[in-house]
Amino acid sequence: MIRIEDEKIIVNGKEVLLFGGELHYFRVPKEEWRNRIRQVKEAGANMISTYVPWIFHEMEEGMIDLTGKTLPERDLQTFLQIVDEEGLYCLVRPGPYVMAEVVDHGVPTWFIENYPEAVAKTNAEKNHPTRVVSYMHPVFLEKAEKWYQAVCAIVEPFQVTNNGPVILFQIDNEVGMFHWVTNQPDYNEETLKQFEQYLKEHYTKDEFEQTFRVPFEDIKEFSRTKVKKPEAIFAHALRNEFGLFLREHYRKFLEHLKHSAENKGIKVPFVVNIHGFHTIDLLKRGTMYPIGISQLLEAAKIDNVLMAGDYYIGNIEYDSYIDIVLANAFTRAIQWKEQPLFSAEFQGGSIHDKPKLQPTAFDLTTRLCIADGMNGINYYMFAGGENYENIGLFGRRHEWQAPLSSKGDKRPHYSVIQHLGKMLKVYEEALVKTKPVADTHIGFYPDYFMTEFHDEHTKSMVDAIQFARETYLYNGVAKALRINNIIFEGTNLMSDGEIDPVKVPTLWMFTTKWMDERIQHKLVRYLENGGQLIMFPTIPVKTMKNVPCTVLKDYIGVKVKGHKQSGYAQIGELDNVSVHLMELYDIEDGAFAWSEDADRDVIAFEKRLGKGKLTMLGAGMNHSFYYQNDVVANLAARIGIDSRFQLVDEVDITVRTDSEGSTFFFLQNFDEYKKVTTLKYKDQVLLNGKTLVIPPRSGLILPINVQLREGLTLEYGTGEIYHVDQAVDKLSLSLRVTQEEEEFVFISSHWVPRETDSVTVTPLNHNQYKVVVQTRRETDTIIFSKKE
Repeated sequence: MIRIEDEKIIVNGKEVLLFGGELHYFRVPKEEWRNRIRQVKEAGANMISTYVPWIFHEMEEGMIDLTGKTLPERDLQTFLQIVDEEGLYCLVRPGPYVMAEVVDHGVPTWFIENYPEAVAKTNAEKNHPTRVVSYMHPVFLEKAEKWYQAVCAIVEPFQVTNNGPVILFQIDNEVGMFHWVTNQPDYNEETLKQFEQYLKEHYTKDEFEQTFRVPFEDIKEFSRTKVKKPEAIFAHALRNEFGLFLREHYRKFLEHLKHSAENKGIKVPFVVNIHGFHTIDLLKRGTMYPIGISQLLEAAKIDNVLMAGDYYIGNIEYDSYIDIVLANAFTRAIQWKEQPLFSAEFQGGSIHDKPKLQPTAFDLTTRLCIADGMNGINYYMFAGGENYENIGLFGRRHEWQAPLSSKGDKRPHYSVIQHLGKMLKVYEEALVKTKPVADTHIGFYPDYFMTEFHDEHTKSMVDAIQFARETYLYNGVAKALRINNIIFEGTNLMSDGEIDPVKVPTLWMFTTKWMDERIQHKLVRYLENGGQLIMFPTIPVKTMKNVPCTVLKDYIGVKVKGHKQSGYAQIGELDNVSVHLMELYDIEDGAFAWSEDADRDVIAFEKRLGKGKLTMLGAGMNHSFYYQNDVVANLAARIGIDSRFQLVDEVDITVRTDSEGSTFFFLQNFDEYKKVTTLKYKDQVLLNGKTLVIPPRSGLILPINVQLREGLTLEYGTGEIYHVDQAVDKLSLSLRVTQEEEEFVFISSHWVPRETDSVTVTPLNHNQYKVVVQTRRETDTIIFSKKE
């Protein structure tokens, strides 16, 4: 059995941290399947994941082969059997869409060519440039139903509920992605018919005419024709409403697939995959990842579904790691509260060989996500391969810079992932019980990311929102908070409930001049109920449909005098601060920032409102100078937030802990030079005051008060233990050495550490031992003997 509970995945009663690798049976010779599975397992993995491409198994309509009759590599049944025999879990991903660098993204070409009426249409009434289908078209659903009938018949006996390996079942893949990247929603007649029905269900006659300024009698023409070429008078309202409709449209599609699978015996939890990381030159950013979250916002409400992210950050850098942090925070903000943070496609390589991904990228990204609470990781890809039957979108080869080449050779980052996998196995039982500790919250307003399409009338609004969120949130306040080791989690402003000041005592809210009335009222109530709201850089004055709405501004009771672009300001005691945008306020009481010009306009103020307090920073900054981070640290201090960590050198640091006191500290160094620091947490010196060296572009996971085995607890340690080997009278701990002198303190009623050439043991209190390791080797072993 499998259940999802308290942010943990529990399989047959065991709380597990999923550590998996994507292995495509259809790209590896059948005779190599077992060997390749064992190589993934050798890296510390406990799960194999695979797409099941419809196009590969039904080359001709009505001729489905899932048992290898026409080609050995089509034998999904045997592949699942081998996974079971090797003792691994399995995530199956049978589409209908799989992407997976497959022609037509996994939907059979015969379907697209033989049933053009079911292909998505552009606003010019042509086939969609990506050839994506119209998700809810009855012809597509009919054919997909037959595909599910066949594939579920194979998968059903292998579920964990039948003592098999399959613990998760993904429905479709990256829904809505094609529409975003082409700026072309689906204008298929079937979709527009559903949009018309949606409008009738959501609007009265008066509401419709007031919103769109079109006669209600024209609703059919409006939803079928005018939607393709909006007029200026209703373009903003239509763009917004069509985006809201598509969220429900995607949910209905995914619910349909889920119910179809359930009707065919699938009982394990389902996975919905979120897209969004994008390439900028040779780097990757995640500033658009929340577009995918926004598109699938309604899908996150489907029962028994795990939302999972595609995480592809490339060679993660000091200036981009905030994108992963925000991806984690925003995904957790919208997902079902019981589910753990999970990535079904965690960067294991890249389809292209440019840029060349460095082993440090996989190390840092994995550590960062686990630190932020991720209890499920699936590397995509883990093994390269070849495309049979000409199904490859990029030709025959599918190497993907994966840890294992198509021939099974191990690439340099294999050992990096292997170290992490083995270490996580050592700590798994304790680690999955812990959760990240946060200092504050950042508001996630999904409608600010509902920018997947625009027209000539709405482009300026979409561009303005995108520029502001990337500049003032990603490269501004959020980045500065994390650099100052002030740890945040996300709060979904569009959730049904209120924002509880007890659970969210402080809330940082990025705002534009647009914000819907409901959300403005929600922030008002948050302040009324005692919340502390830090808002930046603009007070909203319009709805997302671009009509006036000053609920929040009127409540604050301040006059906005205007705006200035670029200049310098004094913010608190810090002068000559470069700012990109200044909002000017007619207020004196509570002012704490001013423009540095002859006008000396107020650009920031504090004000008590209801039982709470507003801190309004009307300054937008792209943090191009380090001192700008001090502005945010000082702002946090104004509302009583300081970092819990005290370090000598700049290191990204977070902590996961549980109610029993077991704690894991995660230190990441994103720079090209070593960092040297002691560690204090809540003013308490840790690790006996030891100075730590964090090598360039690497990290450390340091446990405090963690039980390694029954009768053996690690009180603290400066090194990473990656293997425990226990016999009747002997226990060995393998560790990676990063310090000149590694220090551990163990408490054990069962075991006594031995001295060796590199290991010194000092008894402390009763059953307490200090162990110091000094060696020039990269690894060493601490050996324990059974107590007599």
